[in-house]
Amino acid sequence: MMKELGLKPYRPQLLHALSEDDPDRRCEFADVFLQLAAEDSSFPDRILWTGEAIFKLNGHVNRHNCVYYAVENPHIVITKEINAPCITVWAGIWSGGLIGPFFFHDSVTANSYLEMLKKEIIPAIKSRMNLQEMFYMHDGAPSHYAQPVRHFLDKTFRNRWIGRRGAIEWPARSPDLTPTDFFLWGVIKDYVYAKKPQNLQALKNAIVTEMQSLPAELCRKACQTVPYRLQLCKDKEGEHIEQYL
Repeated sequence: MMKELGLKPYRPQLLHALSEDDPDRRCEFADVFLQLAAEDSSFPDRILWTGEAIFKLNGHVNRHNCVYYAVENPHIVITKEINAPCITVWAGIWSGGLIGPFFFHDSVTANSYLEMLKKEIIPAIKSRMNLQEMFYMHDGAPSHYAQPVRHFLDKTFRNRWIGRRGAIEWPARSPDLTPTDFFLWGVIKDYVYAKKPQNLQALKNAIVTEMQSLPAELCRKACQTVPYRLQLCKDKEGEHIEQYL
């Protein structure tokens, strides 16, 4: 019946609302990134995109189950709400696969993040790739922006990190531009929540299992879409792009 009426399924997008200056910042980042990629084609493959996500025992609304039927795409957008954490997980994705997951025992603070960087994240990076060639990306969360963290990243990566007040400035409220948000967390949560873990340890075990099982080829493809997304971001004058993909 839907086909006879000429209706197609369109799913709403879960996005953060942009502030007045955000589109300009997003375009500025796109300009810098695309210029660096034009100068060195290996640049996009040398970025470790990182972030934290909250996993809950009772799961969350999966936007892929929300479908609107219409003759044309209505470009529906839903703003995400941030809820209290159950388990906070850090992970990084690059064209060669994943780093992590690592777990925070309590809320994420500058001290706990810096400790994780020193004791878990950097050693893991060194075991998988050449630290002197990699770029490290994280968003502008307060724990990331703290001066001791920025000082450590300046010392470790010099001019090769992306973030708030980093060598390359990261635009706020841009989950549609980083593979951890537009790809990794959604895929892993779908797999993990399908197992219906009954306690926090089972939840952690499921997260580890699913991340270890994620094919490196999917990571590579997700990371390789970033230049296209950034060009689209420029074409849309810095607005969110998920509804146009």
